[in-house]
Amino acid sequence: MTSSAACWWRVADEMAAAGWVVTAPDLRGHGDAPRTVRYDIAGFAADVLDLTPPSPDGAPRPWDLVVGHSLGGVVATAAAGTEPGWAARLLLVDPVITVATDLAAEVTAELDASQEALSAANPLWHPEDAFLKAQAARQTTPHVVESFFRHNVPWSYEETLAATACPVTVLAADPDRGPTFTAAEGLRLAAAKADFTWSTVPGAGHSVHRDNPEAVVAAALAGQAPH
Repeated sequence: MTSSAACWWRVADEMAAAGWVVTAPDLRGHGDAPRTVRYDIAGFAADVLDLTPPSPDGAPRPWDLVVGHSLGGVVATAAAGTEPGWAARLLLVDPVITVATDLAAEVTAELDASQEALSAANPLWHPEDAFLKAQAARQTTPHVVESFFRHNVPWSYEETLAATACPVTVLAADPDRGPTFTAAEGLRLAAAKADFTWSTVPGAGHSVHRDNPEAVVAAALAGQAPH
């Protein structure tokens, strides 16, 4: 939430250099995507389910890999739970699998963050990350944030994630930097799902793809080549 497709610039570039075709959508209410009166997880999931992987022969097939961070991790989980053949594999980056309280005020406060403030608070970020995050935050409105939490809280997609048909990898933030994906969730999911793996990224905060994009790319490329 309050980010955009442009914020994936470093991960996308490395994946493309490795031979992948990368599609990065703006979710509704974010970046250059259309606005609507309702922002719920089911609607976000329906939007991404309409995206079709590029296929030279036109035959339908799943995405080789779907990567989602934070809200995007929940959206990817909901989409994969709705359409089991949508993705061959999920990589979720510190996903917000469960939320019990309304965080609208906390997230709304992020909308006015400046590039300078973001750089100061996140010394591991590239300056372009701070610029793009500040830009994306300005493109998101208080209405989007308020509507999202009003239509979704509370939510829990742990059971949905455990029941997904495809393998799932989670990269969580460093335990000392306030991860949104907890060790308790990781242990429960690992016990419930044979093809679930998770790990933490030392030193990385919630925005693992900004603090350590190399770790995200390594997890994405591990054991799989693009079709």
